[in-house]
Amino acid sequence: MSRSLVFFVLVIGVGGSVAVTRDTFAQGNPPGTVTVSSSVTGVHQFSSDLDQGGDLQWSSMTVSGGVTRQFVPAFAAGLTLRYGVEDWRIHSAAAFGGEAPWQRLQRPGASLSLSLALSRSLVVGVSPTVEWAYDSRANTDDAAIYGAVFSVAKVFSSKLVLGGGASVTRQFFNVKTSAFVIVNWKLTDRLRIANALPAGPEGGAGVELRYAPTTDWELAVGGVSRSDRWRLEASGPGRGNVGETSFIPMFARVSRKLGSKLKVDLYSGLLANDRIKLKDADGRELAQDSYRTAPAVALTLSGKF
Repeated sequence: MSRSLVFFVLVIGVGGSVAVTRDTFAQGNPPGTVTVSSSVTGVHQFSSDLDQGGDLQWSSMTVSGGVTRQFVPAFAAGLTLRYGVEDWRIHSAAAFGGEAPWQRLQRPGASLSLSLALSRSLVVGVSPTVEWAYDSRANTDDAAIYGAVFSVAKVFSSKLVLGGGASVTRQFFNVKTSAFVIVNWKLTDRLRIANALPAGPEGGAGVELRYAPTTDWELAVGGVSRSDRWRLEASGPGRGNVGETSFIPMFARVSRKLGSKLKVDLYSGLLANDRIKLKDADGRELAQDSYRTAPAVALTLSGKF
C-alpha cells in the first residue's frame, strides 16, 4: 500500500466533513439530522495570449458529494469526496521551449470536518484534507497534497456573522498557509455580503455582494485569489517537476432555485493576474510566464437533500 493511500485511510478514519465557510452557520439543526449534498461545476477560460509568445485556454469540471450529520445541537461532522479535471491547450509557449508544460490535470480528494459551537454565538471548525494533484504523465504516489483548514466564527446578531481562518497545506516542496475571512452580513432584507458558494469557481473563501430580488433568484458579484500546484512528470529529465497556476477570478453570478432542493448558478467574468510556472521537485523556478486578463464562464448545478 502506497504512503498516499495509507494517509487517505487514516484521514477517512478520523471523522466526517463540512465545508467550513458554508456549514459553520449550520449549527442548530435537530440532533440526528443528516444532510446530503452534491454539485457539478464546469469552468471555461477563453483563449489568451502569453506575454512571451504563444497562447492558452483551459476548461475544468469538478464533481463533489458530501454527507453531514448533526450529532448534538453543538456538534456536526461529515465527509466530502470530490474529483476535478482540467484540460489545458497551450500553444507555442516560448517561455517553455515552445512546448506545453502540461495538458490534462486531475485532482481527486477528500475532506473531513468537525464543527463545534462553544457557545450560542461562537463556532470553531477544523477540516483535514487530502488530494492528489497530478498531470496525466505523473505518478500518483508523488502527487499527494494534505493539510487542514481551521476556522472560528462569531455570531454578533441575526444580521451579522464574522470570523476567519487559515488553510495550512503541504504542497510538495513546502507548506502553504492561506488566510480567509468568514462573513455573512445582512445589509437589508435583499442585500448582503457573504462568502462565495463553495462549489463555484471562486470557492468558499471568496467574498460576494449578493442581491435577492425574489426568494428564487439571486444576483452576486465577487472575487478571490487562487493558486494551485500539480505534480507533472514521473520519469525522464523533468521527473518530479511541479506546475503552478495562479489567478484572481472575478465573477458576476445569476442563481435560480429549481424547487426546494436544486439550484443552478451561471457565472460570467474575468480571470486577472494570470500566471503559470514550472518548478523542479525542490521548488526552484525553471520557467514562468503571464497571460492577459481573460474572459471566463462557469456553470454549477447543486442540490441538498
